[in-house]
Amino acid sequence: MQAGEVLESILKRWGEQLLRPGLRRYGRPGKDLAVRAPTGAMVRAGLKAIVRKSPEVMVKVTGGGRGMGAIKAHLSYISRRGEFALENQDGLQILGKDNLSRLAEEWKYGFEQIPNVSHRREAFHVMLSMPPETDAQVVLAAARVFARQEFSEHKHAFVLHDPATDPDSHRPHVHLIIRAQGANGKRLNPRKADLVRWRQSFADRLMERGVAASATRRQTRGVLRPPKKLMEYHAPRNDIRRPMPQPSERARLTEDDVLVAWQQVTNALMESPAADDRALGQEALAFVSEMPALVARSRSLPRGVDFLTENQAQRSPISMSEEKNCKPPDHGVERGSR
Repeated sequence: MQAGEVLESILKRWGEQLLRPGLRRYGRPGKDLAVRAPTGAMVRAGLKAIVRKSPEVMVKVTGGGRGMGAIKAHLSYISRRGEFALENQDGLQILGKDNLSRLAEEWKYGFEQIPNVSHRREAFHVMLSMPPETDAQVVLAAARVFARQEFSEHKHAFVLHDPATDPDSHRPHVHLIIRAQGANGKRLNPRKADLVRWRQSFADRLMERGVAASATRRQTRGVLRPPKKLMEYHAPRNDIRRPMPQPSERARLTEDDVLVAWQQVTNALMESPAADDRALGQEALAFVSEMPALVARSRSLPRGVDFLTENQAQRSPISMSEEKNCKPPDHGVERGSR
């Protein structure tokens, strides 16, 4: 195998372990076609986004509606009572209260009638968000393609909230509402694995449009503390201190795998004949050296012992000079988090 082929093999194998470990096929075949297997170029772009601390995309399910009454209220809210134009799955613009009422009637009687009050969720609201400096129109374009790929069987509508035109918005974000029942009779029922895929798919659509975006789990970035829960944002005013959670054995194994994957990718890049690859390898090395997880692990070892060196001796990971036909370790489906 040529050196270039070995490099690409290592990048794809260990880069996938870093960038998208939880992206597997769930449900019907072809459900996750929006997320493609990473190429060497995609891995390089993803690594650049991480080491240069590009913003993490946010994809959040915040509600929907248990019945047509709640859906109408939600459509009115995200469109600012018809002042902002919604766009539906066919690319049609819905502007004004009258057109908003027509859209609600179409949803009510489409496929299967939605009662005014339902015992189950009849629609899902998803928010797609990026930091304030991101071009709002690019966020909208990425959200449009994302929605058409993921929810092609479902009626959906979305609207952009841009800080330049909406004083209540602090960052560009898209409100996307999806009718739960699809044209094929199946109902939308998102799980954590779907959220992982949605985040990566939305990040891919942004990167296709030149926006540096990441959708990585916190372990890949070396972050030890899980994201805050809503109540914990109010902790400072209540003088509540949040203790550092003790990692489980599975969490420690995940951190080990992440650090070894970083080592493999960094070594491969630094041994590349291409100057751009070697420069990216140096950036990756500097990033990993400052990762909280690595710093914490190094402190637990005797003085003069390096965690990666010690871990490499135990695991015998792949190198550029010896490409083995094996896969990275797998301790189950990893959950994506911001």
